[in-house]
Amino acid sequence: MVVGIEGIITKKEPTFIIVKCASGLSYGVFISLFCSAKIQTQEKHEFFITQIIKEDSNKFYGFLDKDEQKMFEMLLKVNGVGANTAMAVCSSLDVNSFYKALSLSDESALKKVPGIGPKSAKRIIVELSDTKTKLENVSDDKSEALAALLTLGFKQEKIISVLASAQATSTSELIKEALKKLG
Repeated sequence: MVVGIEGIITKKEPTFIIVKCASGLSYGVFISLFCSAKIQTQEKHEFFITQIIKEDSNKFYGFLDKDEQKMFEMLLKVNGVGANTAMAVCSSLDVNSFYKALSLSDESALKKVPGIGPKSAKRIIVELSDTKTKLENVSDDKSEALAALLTLGFKQEKIISVLASAQATSTSELIKEALKKLG
């Protein structure tokens, strides 16, 4: 099982790249539009890989960010959501927007994704309700603090648990308190 690939981007399309590794092997990797915007050909990058093996294919889905990979893998667990739809979500909604849509049960945000209609949007929200429950009590200030801390590279699970017990009320105070606890 392949879990990561590091190499030079030799070919880039909007949602597909070819990565040439030091060993000389080249791999085709599907990526989101957000990931595509951050990379250029002839640059060296490391990707977190989700490998999906089916009887007629073996595909790699690459992510620069572990949280985006986790979002993709969560979506794959939803009944009726395949890799193409999950990648469309990753290309349309960044991690923060996706979790905010879940926490607010915002079907309209999910329906903006190509290939997701009302039924699929509702199914995603219902089946990922565990994640939604974790984020249910997140205020706007906490949402902003969560987004800022994710940008700084902290893991979402740790941030959510720290923010849940935070005493501060403003965004800046929440961030300061969380930074002290997250170290």
